[in-house]
Amino acid sequence: MKRGLLAVCLLLFPSSAFAQSPSTKLPSQKANQPRFEIRVKPFIDLHFYVYKLASGDNKLPDIDGFAQAVEAARQVPMYQTLIDLLLFNCENAADAERVFAQFPETFKLRQGNVIPLREKAVRLARSLAVIEKPFLEKVWPQHRDAIRKAAASVAQTLGPKEQECFAYLTGRLGLEAANYVVPVYFVAEMPWPSALTAIGKESGHGACVVNVGARQGASLFDSILHEAIHALDAETRGEGNVLIEFQNQLLKNGFDQNDLVVRHAPHFLVFIQSVETVRRFLDASYQPYDEGVFVRPGLQPMVSIERPIWTAYLDGKFSREEALKQMVAAFVKAREKEAGE
Repeated sequence: MKRGLLAVCLLLFPSSAFAQSPSTKLPSQKANQPRFEIRVKPFIDLHFYVYKLASGDNKLPDIDGFAQAVEAARQVPMYQTLIDLLLFNCENAADAERVFAQFPETFKLRQGNVIPLREKAVRLARSLAVIEKPFLEKVWPQHRDAIRKAAASVAQTLGPKEQECFAYLTGRLGLEAANYVVPVYFVAEMPWPSALTAIGKESGHGACVVNVGARQGASLFDSILHEAIHALDAETRGEGNVLIEFQNQLLKNGFDQNDLVVRHAPHFLVFIQSVETVRRFLDASYQPYDEGVFVRPGLQPMVSIERPIWTAYLDGKFSREEALKQMVAAFVKAREKEAGE
């Protein structure tokens, strides 16, 4: 399943992940195996920085060619540059040009029009090549400092509790079979969402990107855990995966694949689980429930149903099966009430 934040990240491939067929159950991870790995690449930072600048009327660095790179980025949907995670293997713009030259020739946008993806992506890579050296000299030092500060915070607070946090969230969500060290790329700036998880169609693995400029302290830890859940979800699609089971139960109770509830309700468990993991293991004062995705008018009713039931389950008041049963029943009741109005 994939998410993209309405506050942290509402997926890369929002609902398609739930629709994947179950895979062979993976072996349990080894004791004390690292569960995530922070990665830093100046070129990846440049890539997402250019897309940040392309996402609005932002002030550009005083670097020749930056305006052309931003305009080139506006011609290529950001998520399309992440095809099968190939971008993350790139060390520089020359690597990106070789990778983008392998992209499909065309891509059909959601609006229905078709763009020459390969041509526009290669043009983007070439424009990044023009600004790469001056970016490393003038912008990257400040970005690097912000990333180092964030990484130090993670090492100090989340690092010592890594095994406990991951055992808690994988155990509660039925993802224990995932045997995968999640790569988490830190960048200084990126467009909304402030974090994302890309899933490789060929590899089936996930790679996460987190904007340390927008996420700090408990919010940063929340983002890492949230995105890691998406990556681990992609690794274990079989029996026990609560996110899949939740969606399946909604479908069995008459909801359509395209219904808002089917598309977003399982994802809210990811939001709630990552928040509660932070609250219970890292920072008891963390309280994001009065902001962002949790208060969006169209989605807040889902939070009202899921949060009290799932947190009661986390408190040990009843079983996971009972929690799923109660949430599905509540959504069915809400649908019936809406139909009768």
